[in-house]
Amino acid sequence: MDDGDARGFLFGYDKLLGAKAPSASDLKNEQEGRETSLDRTRRLFYVTCSRAKSSLALVAYSPDPAAVKAHVVANGWFNEDEVVSALA
Repeated sequence: MDDGDARGFLFGYDKLLGAKAPSASDLKNEQEGRETSLDRTRRLFYVTCSRAKSSLALVAYSPDPAAVKAHVVANGWFNEDEVVSALA
């Protein structure tokens, strides 16, 4: 997962995974009941993960891997021992 492939606005894994705060337009769209980049990213993430047949490994390229780990563990998406950082 790499936000560089998004070319800026279609999806944002760093936002979904807690390494980056939602943008002002995300917050405005959410208040107005409109779709946000976080909504699009969540759907893309679900589709990607739900296609695994027997096992799944996720690789997230992020400027803040510690924030990603803290977010996914705090939200119960993964156990702490399931998240490995290449920088650790």
